[in-house]
Amino acid sequence: MDDVDVFEDALFTLFAHHQPARGDPGSAGRYENAALPAWCADGPGTRALAYWIPEASSANTRLFAHHQWDAGVLLADLLVAHAPLDVEGHTVAELGAGTGLPSLAAAACGAAQCTVTDYPDPHILAALERNVAALQARPGPRMGQRCTR
Repeated sequence: MDDVDVFEDALFTLFAHHQPARGDPGSAGRYENAALPAWCADGPGTRALAYWIPEASSANTRLFAHHQWDAGVLLADLLVAHAPLDVEGHTVAELGAGTGLPSLAAAACGAAQCTVTDYPDPHILAALERNVAALQARPGPRMGQRCTR
């Protein structure tokens, strides 16, 4: 074990640690937000988008693509709330997408086109393709459907 690892482990026993990510590699996740369009309803009073977190591999572990990071959830929240910008009718590009959650939220909220990109790791690309396909397979409007404010 590295000296740094021992030091980090010791710090985590003394202080509360917030991991800025959620979910486990290869698991399903849900993003819930009441402001998503009505066609995102998946139960009474619940509007959500499903996503798959990439499996871990030696390559994507170094890329940190095997979790849903809080920053992606926060960006999805901002896009759904139309603050600081409204993506309806615009083209969106997400670089280093991981799960692609912000792009899924942008597409749900009426972006004219979304381009989702990441490192060419087979696990990352498979998760992105699966997430996009799951959104496209849902019944209801896609592009041009506004999120509520």
